[in-house]
Amino acid sequence: KWGRSGFDYYNHGDSKLYAFERAFAEFHDSKYALAVSTGTTALETCLRALGVEAGCEVIVPASTYIASASCVMICNGIPIFADIDPRNYTIDPKSVEALITPRTRAVVAVDMGGMPCDTDALGDICRKHNIGLVSDCSHAHGGQWRGKGVGSHSCMPGKVLAIGEGGVVMTKDESLYEKAFRYHHAGRDRGEESLNFTWPATTLRLGEFEAAIGLIALTRLEEQAEIRWENLKYLHKGMESIPGLTGLDIDERVTRWNPYRWHFKFVSEEFEGIHRDQFRKALQAEGVPCGIGPTKPLYQFSMFASGKWGETGCPIRCPLYQADPIDYTKVYCPEAERIHETEALDLTHRILLGPRENMDLILEAFQKLRDNIDELKTS
Repeated sequence: KWGRSGFDYYNHGDSKLYAFERAFAEFHDSKYALAVSTGTTALETCLRALGVEAGCEVIVPASTYIASASCVMICNGIPIFADIDPRNYTIDPKSVEALITPRTRAVVAVDMGGMPCDTDALGDICRKHNIGLVSDCSHAHGGQWRGKGVGSHSCMPGKVLAIGEGGVVMTKDESLYEKAFRYHHAGRDRGEESLNFTWPATTLRLGEFEAAIGLIALTRLEEQAEIRWENLKYLHKGMESIPGLTGLDIDERVTRWNPYRWHFKFVSEEFEGIHRDQFRKALQAEGVPCGIGPTKPLYQFSMFASGKWGETGCPIRCPLYQADPIDYTKVYCPEAERIHETEALDLTHRILLGPRENMDLILEAFQKLRDNIDELKTS
């Protein structure tokens, strides 16, 4: 059956979709939760609700998944790339403020790997300049900043809360919720009992089947988040005695980090110049499935380097964009590039659900490579 039918007033009573939205909002301390088809469309819906359109700029982190920038382009806006904070790999508030112009409509702040951003600083900046703040928490289900839940979410396969495909928009602002609802519901207002389309929009509704899975997954999220958080802190403590490996800085306002990817740092100088990738391959040989941390900066991907999206060149070469066209080949975010090329390593969230003995095995592998640097240098 329909989760949210063409007639919104119909079939609420036993709807798994509405039950999932209520449960999700309650878990994350939000007034409203709107379930949509994917995490990417959740971001798109947020930006549409904030009025992002042709001529607008939206500041996004240089290091993130492509959806955090492509959602801007889908709304005919221009992504502006901010550098990341080397202490925790999230968007740097100082870089954000330096990039704000009269054209800036919003900031997309990504909780990279599940690490909550400095929401306090970003919120102050956005209020000061009267622009929107979208918290992209696709990596951060169950994460907490000052004891409160965070953001807009992706529930794709592989995520900490996976339901097949899906996303959730959360807000405490009724006006923004109504706009988001209208956009995901083919341009119809909430509670309409007749067909009346008030806004050119699309259909991004989540189905009953995915919502039913989400309801079950939510019952396990608290327990799993605590297991990951305790194992993460144990690994951080264990690395303190291993020179050259260190965890990210955890702000005291982060009351829980429930990582999608556990990022940590490799310091080549303390491993006698061994490159990060050499260490990573050796770690994989020891049975630890380690990957590289954040992707290369988004502006280095061909879709940005070409400077042309479609035949018309819009939105970069749009007459409504009152600035010189951006040349993304000249964008430079030094921390994002350095961290990707030489420093960041990560492990998937599934590993952090393992028993304490598994965490000890990881630390033993770290120490083994540290104790055998000479052999590692000649491998």
